[in-house]
Formats: sequence, structure tokens, C-alpha cells
Amino acid sequence: MVKQTRENQKRLNTKDSKKRMRLIAYILIIACFSLLLCFIIQYKTVEQRLAAIDAARAIPDSENAAILYNQLIDKYDKSVFSSLSIDPNDIANKKPWLSKDYPDLAKWFEERQEIITTLLQVYKFEKCRFPIPHFPDGISTTVDRTQTMRRWAYFLARSANNDIAEGRIEQALEKYFCIICVGRHSFQQPVALDILTGIGMESMALQRLRICIIEIDLTEEQIQTIEKAIKQSDNEWTREWNDMIEVEKLYNKQSPLPIRLKTWFQNWRNNKSTFDRLNEINLRFLADRRGTEIIIALRQFKKKTGQWPESLEQIKELVSQDILIDPQNNGPFVYKLTKNGFYLYSIGTNKKDEAGRYRNGADDRSIWPLP
Repeated sequence: MVKQTRENQKRLNTKDSKKRMRLIAYILIIACFSLLLCFIIQYKTVEQRLAAIDAARAIPDSENAAILYNQLIDKYDKSVFSSLSIDPNDIANKKPWLSKDYPDLAKWFEERQEIITTLLQVYKFEKCRFPIPHFPDGISTTVDRTQTMRRWAYFLARSANNDIAEGRIEQALEKYFCIICVGRHSFQQPVALDILTGIGMESMALQRLRICIIEIDLTEEQIQTIEKAIKQSDNEWTREWNDMIEVEKLYNKQSPLPIRLKTWFQNWRNNKSTFDRLNEINLRFLADRRGTEIIIALRQFKKKTGQWPESLEQIKELVSQDILIDPQNNGPFVYKLTKNGFYLYSIGTNKKDEAGRYRNGADDRSIWPLP
């Protein structure tokens, strides 16, 4: 009797166990189906939102620099520039150079004057709208395009540096301004990669313009032209930045769960989100731009008085008040007279004066001399 009871109990337990297993299986199937349904709905919602942002950005083709860029990419692909190294530390890339010192490079540029003339056409366009790429397939197209545009910027910079050394100031300035224009066109795309590329290109042009302002005897008209070229509305800048944040968040929703978890872990480990780091880069760049405007005012002061000012207080009438505020920390820039000129730098986000250094934990941003 006891044995029979045990067997009955065993059968009941087995039956209950199977019921529980089936219930768990049903729950898992329902959960997976629900997650899949949510993913499909979210994906459609993201695509709709991206399409809406794209539609809101639309402009006529006649006003759109992207049309010309696509033509340039088709006509002048990377093979055209393959013999020109893109080395940021190359002297010919960083400083003015004479044709007699670099005869091969001079000949190389002489054979490509048509490309320079064509690239300068983009300076006529204020607006640029590439379609927002689909994630992730379309990102590779964006990578290829930004690399090509960056290559164009180096190409123009080297050519402009040659113009500077040989006295063709107006031609050089036009090329530097064109680099700024290409950078701002890139910044108008609401994708982080485009915006970082745009920041890099404009920063490069600003550095070279600072060399012109300090080391070359520019006319007053040329200085005013530079000042006009580097100004941009903060409202416009903020709007483009906010569009990028929204698009990148939508992209994140389309990313596979493992990638999202990896990004979250990296952000948590570094105590900074990806957007925080992007914002730091943006603020450093804005400090560069404001610093360049300060350089212009310092140059104008010296041209008028014959000497550099003792402090930035002496040029406050030459610039708007916000220009003297460091966007990285909302404090003043550091200006120090030296035997042969001056130092101008930002003390960075840590708000510590580290003598203009940016290494080994120091985060100062040197405006002049160039970093």
C-alpha cells in the first residue's frame, strides 16, 4: 500500500513537473514573440522618425551642395589623390612651403589645378543635405564620403600653404575658406561621424588662418574677410548638434542588444556617455574658433599701437563679450606676454591652469602658439 502511494505521488510529481516545463516554454515563446514584435514596431517607428527628420531638412537641388559633392566624388575618387600622402605632421601640410623646396609636390599640384578650381565651387553653397544613411548598411557610404572630403581638405590646405609662401595671399585665403565651408557642410549632416569630420576640417583651417594672422602682413580688408568667414550663429550650431543627438539615439535603438549593452558598459566604466565625449570635442572646437577671433583682435591692437596688449582687457572693445568667454568652462582664456609674442590658451574643462599643456592628464587647449 505504501509502495503504491509512493508510485502515485511520483507520477503526480512528474505530471506537475511536465506542466511547469510546458508553462515555462509557453512563457518563453510569448516573451520572445513579444520582444520581436516590439523590435519590429520600434524599428518601423525609428525609420518613420528618421524619414521625418530627413523630410524636414529637404532643400531644392539648386541650393544643395551635396549634389556637387556627389559629382566630385564620382569624378575625383581617392585614386586621384593616391600619390599624395595624408600625413598630418608633414611640414608642407602644416606650414607655408616654396615650390623650389618641394619641386615634386609643386609639379603634382600644377597638374591638378582643374581639381582645385572645381573644389572651390562648393564655396558658393551655403547649405548641404545628404540623405540620412540607413543604419547600419548606409554607414559605410558615409565613412567613404567623409574620408574623401577630408582628403580634399588636406589637398586644399597644402596648395594654400604654397600660395602663402609665394605671396598669393588672396588665393590661399580662398582655399582656407573653402575648407571651412566643406567642414560646415559636413556639420550640417545629423550624423556623429559627419560632425566630427566637419569639426576636424574647420579646426585645421583655423590653425592655418592663425598663422596668417600672426606671421603675415595682411591688409585690413583681408583680416576683416577672415573675421567674417569664421563667424557662425550659435543658434544654427546648436540646432545642427541637437539633430545629430536625436539621430544617434534613433540609431542606438536599431543596434543589436549586445552592442547596446557594450556601449552602456563602456559609458558606465568611463563615467561619461558617448554624447558627453562628443560634447567635449565640440566645446574644444568652439574654444578654437573664439580663440581665433581673439587672435584677430590682438593683431588689430598691435597694428594700431605697435605692441601686443598687456591683457585681454585691452581688446574687449574689439570683440563681443561672449568671445572672451571660454566655452569649455565659462571662464576667461589665459593670455600671457612672452619675450617674442604671447601665449593664448584655454584651461579646459578641469579649470586648472596647466601652462597650455594637453598631455599626461592636463587638458589645456593651446590657441597660440599652435599645439
